Amino acid sequence: MDSKFVSKLVSEFFEIDGIKEKILAIEELCESSGKKAHDYEKWLQIEFAIFLHKRDNNDIHDWGREKKYSLDGRRKIRIKQKESTTVDFWFKRKNQKKSGEILVEFKRARSINGCVKKMIKDGALLRKIKKSQSEVRSFWMIGFHPSENESHNVFEKAFNQEAKLNEWVRYKDIKTETIGGTNLSYSIFTLDEA
Repeated sequence: MDSKFVSKLVSEFFEIDGIKEKILAIEELCESSGKKAHDYEKWLQIEFAIFLHKRDNNDIHDWGREKKYSLDGRRKIRIKQKESTTVDFWFKRKNQKKSGEILVEFKRARSINGCVKKMIKDGALLRKIKKSQSEVRSFWMIGFHPSENESHNVFEKAFNQEAKLNEWVRYKDIKTETIGGTNLSYSIFTLDEA
């Protein structure tokens, strides 16, 4: 049910006055002037934090940004060996049978393929968080990318990246939504258990 919760939060976020307009303005700036403004991932994170701060959080017990977690060096990973990672967001839900933190990583890329690849790599890293030193309940990647078309879709790109990265997406939880009024979409997914 965490997938529905995370999806609901992101959907609510894009209903805030001005968010879609700002994204559209950034994208128009990139297209019309050639200015490099595609790397607005941090801006999205700050706007999302403001949204969470102002939101009536009757379903969130606590939340935060930029939390550092230790990684388990014994677990296999195809990414450079690291001792820790910093997660964009974490949440603790109210009134849940299963306690713990829901981790969320934001990604922004200029292509669906690039975004999905970054999301899978982040998921592989989050999977390595030491369970003995954290209360991770689930982890989710939210990617912002160009909208899908007949030849480019998230499901297909995830399938193509899995074998290359030796990581497997939990397909039942993939969700992709168009950000209305823009040429962008967001996708949410997690990885299967290792």
